[in-house]
Amino acid sequence: MLNQITYHVLFVVFMLSTNHLFADSFQNEKQIDSLLKARSRDIYDNPDKSIAFGLSVFENTSYSIKTRTRGLMLVSLGHTSKRDYQKALEYIVKANDISNNLNDQVLQIEILFRIGILYQQLKIFDKSIEYMEKTERLSLTYPYQDSVRIHLANSYIVKGFIYKDNLNCDIALEFFDRGLKEYSKIKGSKHRGNLSIIHYNKGNCYTLLSEYEKAKNSFERSIEFARLEKANSLISFAQKGLAEVYTLEGEYEKAVSLLETALHQSSKVGDLVLNYGIYKGLFENYLALNQWMDYQKYYDLYLKTQLDIKISERNSISDDITENSKNLKESLNKLHDQFEKKLKWTVLIIIIIIFTVLLLERKNKKIIKTLQKKIKSIQNIKPAQESK
Repeated sequence: MLNQITYHVLFVVFMLSTNHLFADSFQNEKQIDSLLKARSRDIYDNPDKSIAFGLSVFENTSYSIKTRTRGLMLVSLGHTSKRDYQKALEYIVKANDISNNLNDQVLQIEILFRIGILYQQLKIFDKSIEYMEKTERLSLTYPYQDSVRIHLANSYIVKGFIYKDNLNCDIALEFFDRGLKEYSKIKGSKHRGNLSIIHYNKGNCYTLLSEYEKAKNSFERSIEFARLEKANSLISFAQKGLAEVYTLEGEYEKAVSLLETALHQSSKVGDLVLNYGIYKGLFENYLALNQWMDYQKYYDLYLKTQLDIKISERNSISDDITENSKNLKESLNKLHDQFEKKLKWTVLIIIIIIFTVLLLERKNKKIIKTLQKKIKSIQNIKPAQESK
């Protein structure tokens, strides 16, 4: 469940960063930059089209290095939306390599941040923290802080997620608070979804630390931001978190009331992980209240949802295997084609060498015969001269 929430906020961050990325386009490449931006917005529905378009931009050497870098960044974003983080990392690292000579600190900050996020998704936490710290160093030295503040804020938040996932909530809370401090300096209201998720994760940390009043305050703040954003799934997640605190405090009826509200709130969301958590909370609280019929009802729903999640995971693994098999087949076909081409060239070169050798041998034989004739002629001349 926590991984699902983490993924959600990280992808929101990606989209925010992408919108920032295309703000400073070259005048003569405005049209292609607009198309790149449009493709980034369409990334959820058509990742393959975005990937293909990004690659076409990168491969067009008539475009500037900056635009070609943006093309690679779109390709990476497309693979991220497909959760192929290894492939996404490959392309963003390539973007980093080709953009090293550009005098564009904002672009460099963006790329370093994305690399760090992908390492976080791959659970290579030490590398993720390394790139987040690079992001922070560059952000803090940039003269126009407002241009890079979102990256600085999110680098702190991602580090918070990493420490939280490693059950080091004291350090995680420090980074969440640093991130929130930076968010408070950003004008506008487009980050309310992110703020809801940050407070939700703070609430979980306080719950683990048994600081229940602080946990309740964080979950209530999360609900507040989610309502402003009209994000039903985020509201339900925060309500579920708040209900968990009530359960730990022995306020089972309060917990049940809140969980029932969360279940109704999320009815149109269809999030199996969310429903799984709500059903678990409901059957545990009804058990504590000795309400056996309700306990059995939600326990059965809990088991059914658990099975649905396992089936979904198996299908996802099956899809990954199918996709990997397809990629492997394509790679093998490519290698086969390359081998055939190399074999054809090798055979052709061998034939040319043999033909050349034969020609040289024939020519040498002619030269030798000519020399032999000359020698014989000279030998015939000598006896004739001696007889005189």
